[in-house]
Amino acid sequence: MSEVITVVENMDMPGETHQIIQDIDADTVMALLQVLLDPPDGDDLGTATMADLGIDGRDALDLWQAVCEEFGERTMGSEIDPNLIDPTMTVVAAAAAMAAELANGCHHGL
Repeated sequence: MSEVITVVENMDMPGETHQIIQDIDADTVMALLQVLLDPPDGDDLGTATMADLGIDGRDALDLWQAVCEEFGERTMGSEIDPNLIDPTMTVVAAAAAMAAELANGCHHGL
């Protein structure tokens, strides 16, 4: 018995590599950071700095890349600004900076 394969053309089907998430704001990014950083019960990420949580420059870049992986277009990897997040920033400020950068498309002409 042979199989019949049907090809359907012009079918709009989004691919994960072209995923675009609308309405990324600081609260959305902050919710992800809450999960990724998993602070001990009672710790407030609103006033903690990245350094308070033991995040140095390399860790901050890794965190930023994780946020881009979750919310950004996969083709933007080479366009990520490695200096966007400073460990002296509060987590709230970092979330706001990341959200603004994602909303602007992370294009730096790199």
